[in-house]
Amino acid sequence: MTTLLHISDLHFGRILTDVLEGLKRSIRVLAPEMIIISGDLTQRATAKEYQQAAEFLSSLNTPYFIVPGNHDLSTFRVVERFICPWRNWKKWIQSDLEPQFSTEDYQLMGINTARKAGFYMDWSRGRISPSQIQQITQQMSHAPQQQLQLLVAHHPFWLPPQYEARHLIGGRDEALASFKGRGLDLILSGHVHIDYCHVLDGMIISHAGTTTSDRLLPDTPNSFNVIQGDKNRLTITRHHWQQGEFQLSQSQTFQRKNGQWHEA
Repeated sequence: MTTLLHISDLHFGRILTDVLEGLKRSIRVLAPEMIIISGDLTQRATAKEYQQAAEFLSSLNTPYFIVPGNHDLSTFRVVERFICPWRNWKKWIQSDLEPQFSTEDYQLMGINTARKAGFYMDWSRGRISPSQIQQITQQMSHAPQQQLQLLVAHHPFWLPPQYEARHLIGGRDEALASFKGRGLDLILSGHVHIDYCHVLDGMIISHAGTTTSDRLLPDTPNSFNVIQGDKNRLTITRHHWQQGEFQLSQSQTFQRKNGQWHEA
């Protein structure tokens, strides 16, 4: 049975040290096959923050799969943002902004949804492009039928109604229309610092909150998700920081019937 740990929005530069240590303890206990990190490793994309993030990643004894988020672009160093926006990412984290990883049981497809600019005031908003949609769709078309298909992005493809003001990822409708019925099982994301799981168009949207930072919403603790199962049945558990440790908060089970996921 596949076991994946989904964390997000670590925000080195705004780290809660005790929570970071608690995360390391949980990783040792849960022993996942892979740690998936859906962006915002840093707060201001400085070299110091990237170095701290790199030290954390090198301390892990578990493989990790990571995509960038909007905070991994410099906000105030405008020349860097437009001329060499991913210099620090490529120096300290990895050269690839859109990694791919595949085993017999699952395939991880990463996309970079952060943009250095846009036709809107809030440049923290993300987008999935037609070429990215086409790339993911083609990858799934060549995948084995029983291989779990996971898309990892930073920005959300669905939000609970009370958080819709934070904006969904641009290009979402086109992406979902292309992915529907093509075998995509889960979309993993972060960005808005809340955790939830929701079935949309037969696909599971699994969202992690901020796992280790102090950038918390009211009554929303630090969190991570654990995904366990296979192409036919999945359990996603959400773990919240409570009383000095991460504790299981909620568990949801999903079953796949006729190519569609349903909450059991």
